[in-house]
Amino acid sequence: MVFSKLKAILGSGIQVDTLLHEKHVVPGGTLKGEVRISGAEVDASVESVEIEFTALVEDDSKGEDEPGAVHDYFKAEVSGKFDLAKGTAHPIPFEVQVPWETPFNNVDVRPLVGGMKLGVSTHLALDQALDKGDLDWLTVEALPVHKAVWEALESLGFAFQETDLELGTIQGATVPFYQEVEFWATEGEFHERIRELEVVFVVGEASTDVVFAADNSAELLAPDLNSTIRFSVPTDSADVVETVKAQLTQLAAQKGV
Repeated sequence: MVFSKLKAILGSGIQVDTLLHEKHVVPGGTLKGEVRISGAEVDASVESVEIEFTALVEDDSKGEDEPGAVHDYFKAEVSGKFDLAKGTAHPIPFEVQVPWETPFNNVDVRPLVGGMKLGVSTHLALDQALDKGDLDWLTVEALPVHKAVWEALESLGFAFQETDLELGTIQGATVPFYQEVEFWATEGEFHERIRELEVVFVVGEASTDVVFAADNSAELLAPDLNSTIRFSVPTDSADVVETVKAQLTQLAAQKGV
């Protein structure tokens, strides 16, 4: 169990404690917890309480050495309006779905290289004023489709290098960033044909689009069509080796290698 405290706001003395039952989640899964509101020095009217999913996103236009910015990408209201009497407490249990497009930063309990940070915060609207608590960082485990593509690439001679979040929206996505997972071809039949492979997932409940960009000098928001390819697989996929191999073969042919 993990606590996060929201500072007393607007001189009201109200304190908000957010308890997460588990900080290890999966996209499409459930985040459970409780928001505990207490300590009002006067009667107060709470307009709403929301849980916000956030991510630390890089902006390449500002240079690699610049720190990323925190972006909210999904809000779930866990309480509507209620009155909080002076000196009383108001617990709000909640269960919210983790967005399907949430990036992953863990594969089989292994943190990924790249320092990507994902989290949630509590957002309180009180008497027409707003305040937000500190971030609770989350560990987001890869889905079966992430692992299936990962394992297929490894079986074909690719090695994982790092992952990060880039600012911008990939076609078909709804979030204001995309996750790049970078692999290098170190052996196998694609070793001499593709050096660096960037992989992007656009996840849905039933199916997931996968984007491969091979040695691509252009941004994925405006990619070189000769060095990128996009295909779909079921989100619950367990074995996609032949599909991945076929797509890589076609991608290499597009590049003329």
